[in-house]
Amino acid sequence: MKKKFKKAISKSPKSVTDKDSAKRNAADEITHDDTTAEDTDGETEENKFVSVKHGKFVYDFKFRTIKIIAIILLLLLFSNILLSLKLFDVAIRIRNHLGYFINMVTDGGEGAKLPMFQSIPVLIFLLLDIIFIIALWKIFKTKPQRKYNWLLFITILVDVVFILGTFIFLFIIMSHIYQEHTYIHDGIVEAMNNYSSNSLFKKQIDRLQIEFQCCGSKKYDEWYNIQWYDTSLIKKGHAEKTHSNTPFSCCSISSLFPCIHHNIENTGKAYLYTPEQNLSISTTGCHEKILKKTREVGWRIIGNLFLLIFLQVVLVVGLRFLQTAHFERFMFEAHDRLYTAWIFGCAVKKPSKESNLPPPVPPVPEELMK
Repeated sequence: MKKKFKKAISKSPKSVTDKDSAKRNAADEITHDDTTAEDTDGETEENKFVSVKHGKFVYDFKFRTIKIIAIILLLLLFSNILLSLKLFDVAIRIRNHLGYFINMVTDGGEGAKLPMFQSIPVLIFLLLDIIFIIALWKIFKTKPQRKYNWLLFITILVDVVFILGTFIFLFIIMSHIYQEHTYIHDGIVEAMNNYSSNSLFKKQIDRLQIEFQCCGSKKYDEWYNIQWYDTSLIKKGHAEKTHSNTPFSCCSISSLFPCIHHNIENTGKAYLYTPEQNLSISTTGCHEKILKKTREVGWRIIGNLFLLIFLQVVLVVGLRFLQTAHFERFMFEAHDRLYTAWIFGCAVKKPSKESNLPPPVPPVPEELMK
């Protein structure tokens, strides 16, 4: 028994020692890991060349992420250019259709206003997008590109200004399309009064009434009091029977009955015509139809500009990240480090390591050496 007790006593200190050494090794490993993590963080901070004061939306991007952002922005820029060209073509079509009819009955180029409200922002954004593509291409060169970084920054500021200015255009468009436009009514009435004496007015009014499926300015009965026909072609004694007449261009395409545009208010045995049941001319005035078309086109322009504004905002945000990431050294020189990018804030470049060293010790005067 004594031998066994001695053996147990001799074994126990050794096992306790082994456990203590294992604990010490584990603690040393944890301390080593913490030290390594701190060193890594320190190296990451040392690799950054700028600090952002009062920064908002500040991120650290790898070079791979920056390349992906740049590719997406390039695709978006080319899409914006195609969209801008398409919207400019739409503005020309509006000018050649609705604008043509408005100018036909008005003076002063009123028909060019809506197309102009769309084409001006579109052309400005088109020019800015082309500059963005050039600057974006240049900042990925292997040499420092300070001037292109500043070009990108200034173009972003200009783009933001025009984005805000486009909202002003939107309010102007809304104000324009909901005006009464009484000058259009006056112009239509003037053209109607010259229908029989001026072939140009006759052609314009006929085209207007056929295109918009309308008759008169406010209503078709306005033609009753206008001598729109050549009286020399009417037999004597029949002039009094031609009171309720309209030009043939007032005929409605959607009517299923033959067009009756003479003696409209009279019931006729021919075609079993009764004005209450089968009136075959357009009952809406051209002034109302033009206003309705103007509002439709205006809201379409507002939608187009909202889409353009949204795409430009996305571009500005992405390009701002690239511009600030490029600002550190004005080039993307290393692919294995992080680049600091931000939207709002003031960048302050960090001093180099040499500037952080203490000043050299001045030499000891010779007087003290004696």
